[in-house]
Amino acid sequence: MLFDTRGQSMVAMVGRRAIVAAGFAVISAGAFASSEVATYRLQQSLAADQGSAPALTAVNGGSFVVDPNVLGQSRTVYSRFTSNGTNSSAQSALRLDTSSLGLTANNYAVEIVFTFTDTFDPRAANYRRVVDSFDPSSLQDPGFYVGPPGNELNIYQGGPHAGGPSLVDGTYYDVVLSVSPTGERAFLNGSLATSYSGTPDAIVSHYLTFFQDETFEYGNGKVALIRVFDGGLSDAQVLALNNGGNPFPAAIPEPQTVSLFGAGIIFLAGFFGARRRRSTIS
Repeated sequence: MLFDTRGQSMVAMVGRRAIVAAGFAVISAGAFASSEVATYRLQQSLAADQGSAPALTAVNGGSFVVDPNVLGQSRTVYSRFTSNGTNSSAQSALRLDTSSLGLTANNYAVEIVFTFTDTFDPRAANYRRVVDSFDPSSLQDPGFYVGPPGNELNIYQGGPHAGGPSLVDGTYYDVVLSVSPTGERAFLNGSLATSYSGTPDAIVSHYLTFFQDETFEYGNGKVALIRVFDGGLSDAQVLALNNGGNPFPAAIPEPQTVSLFGAGIIFLAGFFGARRRRSTIS
């Protein structure tokens, strides 16, 4: 059989260009994606999976317990309980110094799997703090809560921005707070629950504090997972994190930008290696 070598060369050249373009598209997609920079699975430890990330700091104690029903599975979780006192200095909480994580103050995201078990102080009017981004020596009222009117996720910025289904005490939820320079979005079990457009809660003095309020808007509870990202997340990314209701990572996650970059390089290297081998055989 005769071959049109010129036509064959043109096809090969077009194919190479298409694959190169596809490879760089993969690399570019990764270059602008948010990366997971700290993962806390809370398996008898407050340390991060990533060796470069700091451990969480326990505020006013807490303990590891086994809960038989954490999103349908038995897991070790961190239990927080305040037995006396109502001010911020007495609340059992967790704190993270983000200074080594390379976060931009107004562009980050956190995923938390947790449950509230009760409202400690009746004066809270059902507001219970989830995330505070202010310096722990000067906690502020704006922030992320579970709160009124119906125990929903609530981004409090100059007033409540609540939405989504009501949370039931004693039930675990997969919650994501995604912060960008133009606002904040809160997700419940992979779906958007509420949002706020405007100047967001920026991280002050590198701290993120979980479950501690500056006064008495506090709830006892348990937490099974905390993940921190160096940028806001898209709807598709949040849905992927929820993973059909099983958000728990089985191993140390590879940063998304690195893994996508590596995939693009390996793909291109494999293709051109195969082309060289075929040329040598011919």
